[in-house]
Amino acid sequence: MIADAHIYDRHVPLVEELLGRTPYPAPRLRLDPAVTDFYAFTPDSVQLENYRYHPLKEKIPVAI
Repeated sequence: MIADAHIYDRHVPLVEELLGRTPYPAPRLRLDPAVTDFYAFTPDSVQLENYRYHPLKEKIPVAI
């Protein structure tokens, strides 16, 4: 799902390439089960496993 995307004319070729790629399986988000208080979570309490991405061949220009 893509929400609130701002795609301008200069982005079209890159977006077409990105949308044509085969997506990887979703990564797994793991939270430390020892943390029982929401406000006690730290960056070390969270792990993103099996995150894969396609290389980006060129930078996407910012539209101003």
